[in-house]
Amino acid sequence: MVAPHFAGFAIAASLFGSCGIVLNFTVCLTYILNRRLLDASNIFILNISAGDFLYSITALPMLVTSNALGKWSFGEGGCVAYGFLTTFFALGAMMNLAGAAYERYVTMCKLYESGERQFSRRKAAFLCSVLWTYALIWSIAPIFGWSSYKQEGIGTSCSTDWKSRDVKSLSYGIVLIITCFVVPVAVILYCHIEAYKVTRKLGKQAQQNWGSHTRATRETLKAQKKMGEIAVVITVGFVVAWTPYTVASVIGMYDPNLVSDVGASIPAYFAKSSSCYNPFIYLFMYKKLRIGMVRLLCCMKTKQVHASSLGGVTRDPTCQEIPMVVQVNNPSWNTKIMVSSNKGQIIVR
Repeated sequence: MVAPHFAGFAIAASLFGSCGIVLNFTVCLTYILNRRLLDASNIFILNISAGDFLYSITALPMLVTSNALGKWSFGEGGCVAYGFLTTFFALGAMMNLAGAAYERYVTMCKLYESGERQFSRRKAAFLCSVLWTYALIWSIAPIFGWSSYKQEGIGTSCSTDWKSRDVKSLSYGIVLIITCFVVPVAVILYCHIEAYKVTRKLGKQAQQNWGSHTRATRETLKAQKKMGEIAVVITVGFVVAWTPYTVASVIGMYDPNLVSDVGASIPAYFAKSSSCYNPFIYLFMYKKLRIGMVRLLCCMKTKQVHASSLGGVTRDPTCQEIPMVVQVNNPSWNTKIMVSSNKGQIIVR
């Protein structure tokens, strides 16, 4: 019988894995079946969900099995493969979160300075490919001798060798933390703060131009509040997932004896849990994604209910197309106002 802490970590990994597979697959399927949702910002979210889904089906089963057996069960080659997969998909998700923040910043603050009408999907796809390449470079470096992948914590998972005292491992750890944690956090904070400043400026202009009690002003102020909430949720989600692991890694590099094996494993599981709760953040951020997912689930249920009926399929009203949107571009505001046909909504982007 395995020790209680192995059983606890096995249960946690199972929950993260099953939740990550179901939720991220649903998010990906929603985007695939509703291509109209794939604007520039959602391309980043699709990339993150796809990465979290692939991580959940490739690496987490190895983690669950090893914890259930109370030891690493896949040999040295499996350790390298697990370490690479975990690092690659984690860095890819982190970089794409920063990319999504950058897209918001460009859309809100810089779009009209370049004379373009929008941050195109082609640009978003190209930036995603650059970010995944960036993650690949840092993930593959330990395989070619700059640091290495070793068992970590209680010995049922593998990661970068944070506890080694040799120059290669120390230099890799320091540079990795700066380039793949400090820089993305700085980008996310800066981009969302600047984007929020623009929405606050729009709110003040709306009050001056239209008064404090008009519908347009209320919608603009609502958009300002939403932008602030998005900035807080993304930043907190990122920091909660990765700060404990980063701190534990820094302590391990400074003095490997300061952190126990269990203490080193707990922050790693905080980071791994991001594949499970990231989809909830996306659903909070993007209303169209929520609508698309609800319609997908409702349409699937409708097809199941009516598949055997003799009278044909009755169309579920939730399966209707997303309302058309009219965009009004105002260069002086450096943003776009979108007037939706759905209940006359005014959405500020």
